[in-house]
Amino acid sequence: MDYTYLIIWLVLFLILIVIEMITTAVAAVWIGIGCLAGAVFAALGLPVWLQIIASALVSFLCFAFIRPGVKRKFDKKRWRQSLRKLIGTRALVTSEIDNLRGIGEVRIGGREYAARSAERGVEIPHGTVVVVVDVREETMIVDTDNTVDNNLRSRKSEARLDPGIMDDF
Repeated sequence: MDYTYLIIWLVLFLILIVIEMITTAVAAVWIGIGCLAGAVFAALGLPVWLQIIASALVSFLCFAFIRPGVKRKFDKKRWRQSLRKLIGTRALVTSEIDNLRGIGEVRIGGREYAARSAERGVEIPHGTVVVVVDVREETMIVDTDNTVDNNLRSRKSEARLDPGIMDDF
């Protein structure tokens, strides 16, 4: 039995996996899986044209049906990591922040983000400059920026909810 095509398919697979590790584009891995299908067909002694068709078909199916979900998961993880880089930056409150009512938004660099106060039971009025002190999920945890003279005073929330509700914040 001639192992030439089997070796070629396996070498292509390894090259594509190395490319995937370098680029992290979530693209080369699917072609690599197609190469494994070609290698299986080569090991079975099937003709080269059938190996190529099997490789192309498996690559296409993986690319079309598996890649979108995997890419979405990686992109979400990268998005959350990029949000963590915003800790320590200033933001402008665009919608009143009140943890008890579960409302509030801030603007950072032209983008709007959901926000909650770092201090429980404190409302932060619209127009206040705040500092991002933490990020939980995709919500900015903020505190008033004491270095800004024009900041309005935060006030105690008048909401009549059980304060234990906000233990997660």
